[in-house]
Amino acid sequence: MVKAPEKFLDEYLSRKKVLGGKAGAKSSVMPVRKVSAEELARLKINIQTLWGVYGTPEIREILAKEQEIRFLEIESEKASLSLMYREKGIFMEYEVNLGYRKELAGAQMYKQADMNLNRYFTHATGTDDLLRSANEALYILADVFIDKEIPETDIWNAIANGEQVRFSFMSA
Repeated sequence: MVKAPEKFLDEYLSRKKVLGGKAGAKSSVMPVRKVSAEELARLKINIQTLWGVYGTPEIREILAKEQEIRFLEIESEKASLSLMYREKGIFMEYEVNLGYRKELAGAQMYKQADMNLNRYFTHATGTDDLLRSANEALYILADVFIDKEIPETDIWNAIANGEQVRFSFMSA
């Protein structure tokens, strides 16, 4: 049987308290971004549209045969995003440009990830969570959803043609 050392938990918790109060620590949750009523309505409509398309029998039938359906691509100066339908929901693959790192001989750094977005599309607080996120890719996604209306017909046409709706977005 494995047993932790006698004062392990006390030492661990005291170390967490010291590190937790570190100056300049960045929180992963930001205050909700201020958006107008019109922008919030557009954001909600876009989220409802994408979730509505995902819930259709046609999409479910395609997903029974294929692993994913890519339907939206966003390019900005800071990130590249690709949204797709998968059996378990709406996912986003993204690559964020983290800039150059002097300590790595000026190498350009990127963060790549794959994220399930269901919580932003299904929960009552999904739009608030999206507007509150500190994740650069989610911030850009929210900007596009706020700035542009994504017609349902564009999504259906892109999927039918095996393409993606594409947006180029330069933040202010």
